[in-house]
Amino acid sequence: MVFYRLSMLLISGLFLLSSCSKQHISNEEILFKIVGEINKHKSIKYDVFENYYYSNIPDTTSTSYNVWVAKDEEDSLRGGYIWVNNNYRPYNMVYDRGSFYLTIPPKKISILYSNYSESIITNSDWIDVFLRPSILEEIRADSNNQIFISDTIYDSEKCYNVQIDFPENNMGEKTTVTFFIHKFYYVPIYASIITKTNENTYTNELEFDNVEFDKVNINELRAKHKELLKANPLEAQKLNCETSALENMLHIGEKAPLFDGDFYNDSIDFKLENYIGKNIIIIDFWYTHCPPCVRAIPALSDLNELFKDKGLIIFGLNSVDNQARSLDNLNKFLSKRDISYDIIMTQPQVDIIYKIKAYPSMYIIDLNGNIAYVEKGYDKESFEKLKLKVKELLSLDDK
Repeated sequence: MVFYRLSMLLISGLFLLSSCSKQHISNEEILFKIVGEINKHKSIKYDVFENYYYSNIPDTTSTSYNVWVAKDEEDSLRGGYIWVNNNYRPYNMVYDRGSFYLTIPPKKISILYSNYSESIITNSDWIDVFLRPSILEEIRADSNNQIFISDTIYDSEKCYNVQIDFPENNMGEKTTVTFFIHKFYYVPIYASIITKTNENTYTNELEFDNVEFDKVNINELRAKHKELLKANPLEAQKLNCETSALENMLHIGEKAPLFDGDFYNDSIDFKLENYIGKNIIIIDFWYTHCPPCVRAIPALSDLNELFKDKGLIIFGLNSVDNQARSLDNLNKFLSKRDISYDIIMTQPQVDIIYKIKAYPSMYIIDLNGNIAYVEKGYDKESFEKLKLKVKELLSLDDK
């Protein structure tokens, strides 16, 4: 770990604190100490390496990020300025006083969301804890949560192991969040989220590195962001809600834009127009580093097997992994999966003309080449609705 070098005076003070910690102290006192140390700093920057996987899926997906966070008293929603680089896709995520900007250089666009309060990377990314450390005390005070704190060693560093068990939600998910918080610097060096359902377990792990305090200059980042927006012009403002996301996709009844691509398996040219009028078509916009995209693959494969002889054809469209640094990961990903439909490698322009802002996004195209159904995201309930629409278009009874 490469941490910000504190002054000798502070190191001495923390050494005294660690000596005192040999005595038994309560969870409340430990959290109070962590909150107090966070409150001493105005900004933080660090690198994050993320791994996530499902218990029933044979590989791990990884992404690296660079994070800059600075407290901003004028921001009433989150309390600070946030800049995160995703080094895989690649894209930039900037939060500034209620507005969230998603910039996607391969598409040469930026998207603005209003009143954005969701996690930037994941619930354990430490961003919101740093901006509002009282979150930890609020979690402890909630009697529905269970919190356990113990000593641990991680990567040869002495840490507090802070484990938080949240109650089961209305979807039957039980979640545990764990932080290994460095005892001298009071930042996590490891964090995880484990979400269990009846079907599988989803694990998200973060490793933190290159942490530095009080080195972020908001004005410099805002100037850099201005240049970024100039190179990647801003689209119309979006509301942060499911309804507006669907409204901003192509609408039912519109002509499906034609596009070309390449079949992944043999690189033969693909043209959508060759299938219009011959099949009911599902196109699924997806990529490997998207957990709901990965969850949708088995359901789409089963649907394809069920109806491929009755007039349905499914294509998985992937522009995100269609770049030199991503193809090796895509090859490994697909080699471990039995997918019954074709994967089509496309360019970002295809995502643009289909107004794709989130993944997975699915369209059904009818025999006339019109959009017949639109879906964003994946869950069992919404997929059942898509399946019913397929049966309707194939003129099959509901059995």
